[in-house]
Amino acid sequence: MKKVLFLFFLLIGVIQAQEKNVNEKVLDPDPSLNFFELYRFFLEYQTTDPEKAHRYADTYLKKARNERNAFFKAHGLVLVADLHKNDVMYLKYMDSIIRLTRNFRSKEFPARGYLLKGDYFYRQKLFANALNNYKLANQSAMQKANPRIIYASNRSIGLLKSNIGLHNEAVNLFRKSYKYALKKGISTTLEDLYFLARELNELKLLDSAASSNKKGIKSSLKSDKEELYNFFVLNSGITNYHKKKYQIAIDSISKVIPYLDETNKTSKLIESYFYLGKAYDKISKNHKSVVFFSKIDSTIAVSKEVVPIIEQGYEVLIEYYKIQKNSKNTLFYSKQRSRLDSIYNNLYTDSLKTIISEYKTPKIVSRNDIRISDLEYYEMYYYILIIATVVVTSLMIGFIVYFYKDRNQYKKSFNAIVAYTRKMSDETETEPKMKKEKDKQLNDLNISQETVDVILKGISNFEKTNRYLNSKYSLSLLAKEINTNSTYLSKVINIYMGKSFSNYLHDLRIGYAIDKLKDDKQFRLYSIKGISEEVGFKNSESFSKAFHKKTGIYPSAFIKRLKNI
Repeated sequence: MKKVLFLFFLLIGVIQAQEKNVNEKVLDPDPSLNFFELYRFFLEYQTTDPEKAHRYADTYLKKARNERNAFFKAHGLVLVADLHKNDVMYLKYMDSIIRLTRNFRSKEFPARGYLLKGDYFYRQKLFANALNNYKLANQSAMQKANPRIIYASNRSIGLLKSNIGLHNEAVNLFRKSYKYALKKGISTTLEDLYFLARELNELKLLDSAASSNKKGIKSSLKSDKEELYNFFVLNSGITNYHKKKYQIAIDSISKVIPYLDETNKTSKLIESYFYLGKAYDKISKNHKSVVFFSKIDSTIAVSKEVVPIIEQGYEVLIEYYKIQKNSKNTLFYSKQRSRLDSIYNNLYTDSLKTIISEYKTPKIVSRNDIRISDLEYYEMYYYILIIATVVVTSLMIGFIVYFYKDRNQYKKSFNAIVAYTRKMSDETETEPKMKKEKDKQLNDLNISQETVDVILKGISNFEKTNRYLNSKYSLSLLAKEINTNSTYLSKVINIYMGKSFSNYLHDLRIGYAIDKLKDDKQFRLYSIKGISEEVGFKNSESFSKAFHKKTGIYPSAFIKRLKNI
């Protein structure tokens, strides 16, 4: 009987050992898998089982080294580095990638190395270093015609611009990024929509923000993206706060706090506490308001997170305890505010803000747009090979006739544009006779001088902030922004600018394009389509016609002449 039992347990032990060996083999990736399969498994386990994902990354890199394939070695370093995102090893991997791929013909490298290195510095709050690497990524991507890298770099720069309060510039970057990602089916499309919705809140474009939030909530639920779902719900609550729907805002924001707390989304948690505190303050529940502002302080004490809105929270706490005559708490929160102000100012120095604000990101264009001149060259070359003599003769004759016929007109137009200086609305003609005539016209229309002054001030601000570069601007949208009606705004523009709203927008955009082309050599490298979108036109045809109508010369000819100066 004992022998039987002994054999039984021995058999069980052998079976368990075999199962253990099988499990270990399952964890150990098969080196015969190709690179695509290894990468697919890495992505599959990246979030659910990082240890297993690491094994696939190591196998990928080892396979690339064995095969002496530099491209796949660089990509393998990216995969391995992904599991060291917040330690110094990540930076070493990126430096290795850049060194390895410096002379690559690949469109992806070394641009991707610079991009990921920039992301590392951004996470470490070393923003100047981050921006420098994003610039290098864009430079490399432009040279190798890689719009995907430009897209990723520009959205990161959008975050930097948002952090220092350049929300007009940030919203344009995120709008373009979202449009590009949606068109290309990129996995970060929904994240771009969130960034856009957040900036729309900052600019108080609340209807657009609400629409983006609604779209984001629906899409994140459909694709089972829990994190983005909660972010959109939070952003929706903030939109409703700005719309003065305070109870709805409280309900939405309160809904996401458990998730944010459980997943340690500290900056979002602080943002939630801040807007809950503000909302309760608006409905005169000061005791609840103070509770949430106090939670901001306790959260910061643990996480050391610095968020720009924190200062406003401390101001409310300081004012509250002053009214309560609680000098101890007043002094404590005053010191906390000063300390965090110092930290924030060290992170975002004036020089850094200047560098970020002055950096102009390249346009995200398709490879076809970037290489259009090459395509035209080869098509012409092929055509010349077929009927060389006829075409060359025709072109030469046509060129001579055209040159002698229009050269004087184009020369005059070009010189006029180069000497052109934009005139803003607050620099409009103010001669007494002219002003008297305008006042008479406005009196005939029953528009008060006070209303006119408000409209003119709004128009001036509209021009100075370059909001006319947004292609979606309409008469009604501008009227809403400056708190007037479309009829009054249209009449004032007709009288003071001497043109319709449509022509007024066209002239502003053409004026901006002229200045930009004169001053920015990089901008001259854009396609006509890229330039037209950048300055607010919906297509290149309408831009070229408007440019010619205003200047007497087409933009392509103007750019060509500028390059020869």
